[in-house]
Amino acid sequence: MPIDGQTGLAIPVPEADPLLAAVAARFPEAVRKDVPAHVSVLYPFRPADQLDDQVISALSELFAAQPVMAVKFGECRRRGEFVYLRPTPVEGLDEVTSGVRRRWPDIAPYDGLYDDIEPHVTVASHTTPERAEEIEREIVPELVPISAELREAWLVVFHGQWTLRQRFRFGG
Repeated sequence: MPIDGQTGLAIPVPEADPLLAAVAARFPEAVRKDVPAHVSVLYPFRPADQLDDQVISALSELFAAQPVMAVKFGECRRRGEFVYLRPTPVEGLDEVTSGVRRRWPDIAPYDGLYDDIEPHVTVASHTTPERAEEIEREIVPELVPISAELREAWLVVFHGQWTLRQRFRFGG
């Protein structure tokens, strides 16, 4: 659960929102309703009170150098209670996350809780492994690859709920 003042960097994937809505309609406890479909770039990021002009400028430069990415989310994977969609190709998203992590090497993704994080759209989390398996079983047969053009990154801040602080358009 996020705490007030936490921030994150994410790439919105609105094309996946209908899938999340369908899963939430059937399994409401397994889908976060406070955030749209996205690929996390770095969470948590700097605390909100450390988001100065220098940080915003560095983010603007990083994301402006990033070309728009055409990806497909057609592969569903599961780890324990966590169900997610893996993008293809993954290389562009790996470059974005690696670039941000190189710029801020002192920030561990997810506070260092996970070792091998790959770019993904979360479908379900914080449920039981059995429920995750059921969700995966119901999604996979109906999953048509979701095509998306990733065009921007968001800086979001949590103050009781997630709010958009800044958009960064991809420009390369």
